[in-house]
Amino acid sequence: MALEICGKIAGNIVLDCDHPIQAGTEDTLILINRSDIASTTRNGANNEIVENIILNSGVEGYIYQGLNNSHKPKFSVVKIGPFKRWSHQTDFLAFGVLAAAKEEMQKLKDGDVCAIIYNKFKGVSGNGAFELYGLDAGLKVETLERDLANQETQGAFSISLMSDADTGLEPFPPKTIYITDYATTLAMIEGLFTV
Repeated sequence: MALEICGKIAGNIVLDCDHPIQAGTEDTLILINRSDIASTTRNGANNEIVENIILNSGVEGYIYQGLNNSHKPKFSVVKIGPFKRWSHQTDFLAFGVLAAAKEEMQKLKDGDVCAIIYNKFKGVSGNGAFELYGLDAGLKVETLERDLANQETQGAFSISLMSDADTGLEPFPPKTIYITDYATTLAMIEGLFTV
């Protein structure tokens, strides 16, 4: 019986001069309660691609509208004992500050959510446009504050959602969301929320 080798690379990563990488995010961030995801469909040939997200009946995701690249997602490898896992994080500003926004912040502080990120980089036919953070272990509030004197945030809520090292990091990097082409993928994602 041969031992399983999980870290054996098997593909090239090269520059794509026709579709150069582009930093930044669009101004739309979707948060979904992780418990509201009924199922996902993953690509049979590549586990890193999610082709569909089904929510439980009667629930939806919620838009946190950004401004000028105010959504700042990132992910990194974290070593815990003999294991290496992924930490997902998204930092963003919430520009609503009235009572309804405070009510949502009260819920978010104890929440367990996933985040759909809209990348500026779209890739080929949209195969790099959308990512799903926190699918397996969820994102939890690391920081949630409002500094009314902060000129950079203009008094908006400043929020950091992260994988929780105590309750579980992610086994994979953020999933790429992609079905056929950009328009089809966007339509599926837009079906997860109402404005």
